[in-house]
Amino acid sequence: MRQTLYKDDEVIFLCDYLRDISKVALHLNIAPGAWSPSKFKRYYSIFTNVVAPGLKAEGYNEVYATPFENDIKARKLIAMFGLHEYGQNMGLVLMKKEI
Repeated sequence: MRQTLYKDDEVIFLCDYLRDISKVALHLNIAPGAWSPSKFKRYYSIFTNVVAPGLKAEGYNEVYATPFENDIKARKLIAMFGLHEYGQNMGLVLMKKEI
């Protein structure tokens, strides 16, 4: 089930609650033209002060992301939020972060 964790005019944080396991997959949508170093600081603050604590309060200890293996920009963006690569599967890079 996909749920919106945070949304404004520039960024949306979504998560998929993975069925039958206590894991969540993080999705991040940034509006076109809404990227800069200063805006990243704001997005990172939203992640660390709103999204991660909210998930932790629900009992989750890790967040996951699965960018496409050939999408270097997505992989770098996800890594900027502190998620680390730990494997690959079917063309996807598996990334996670303890929260």
